[in-house]
Parts: sequence; structure tokens; C-alpha cells
Amino acid sequence: MNNKGQVKGVFGFALIVIAFVLVITSFVTIEPLKEALDSARDTTSLNCKGTTNFNQTAYDNDTDVEKLTRRPTCFVTGLSLVYFILAFIISIVVWVTYKWRLMK
Repeated sequence: MNNKGQVKGVFGFALIVIAFVLVITSFVTIEPLKEALDSARDTTSLNCKGTTNFNQTAYDNDTDVEKLTRRPTCFVTGLSLVYFILAFIISIVVWVTYKWRLMK
């Protein structure tokens, strides 16, 4: 019998199940994170495009300093959710691969 191969297979399957649970958990956090980021972007102090309180006139009248502080913040808060989920999933894949190869 190939007990070592069976143990490695069972261990790998357990790692995949854990990774699946972690990925599902990360997908569940998308909606609360999206709401939190949208509420941060929806303030009148940021005036981000695509929000309910967006004011085009105030957006056009932004000074150079306001453009340098507000617009990158709007971009980063819009992109951070995608970055967080992708980084988390990539780290899970790396963790599973490392742990599975570590088993000899």
C-alpha cells in the first residue's frame, strides 16, 4: 500500500476544503466592505463620481490641491475592494501550495 501517498492526498484535500471555506468567507465580506467604502466615497468632502451626492459643479470648480487630494482618494477607495479580495485569494493559493509541498 502507498500510505504516504494516501496521507498526502487526504492532507491536500483537507487544505483545499479549508481554502474553499476561506474563499467563500472572503466573498461574503464583499457586500459589507462595498457598503463601507461607498459610504466613505459618498461624502460631500470627497465628491466622488458615481455616488448619489455627486455635484458636478463643485467637481469642476476643484482647485489643484483638492484635485490632488480628493480624486486619488476616490480612485483608491473604489479599487481597494478588488485589491483586497484578489490579494486574499492569491495568498490562500500560495498557502495551500506551500503546505501541500511541505508534506513529504
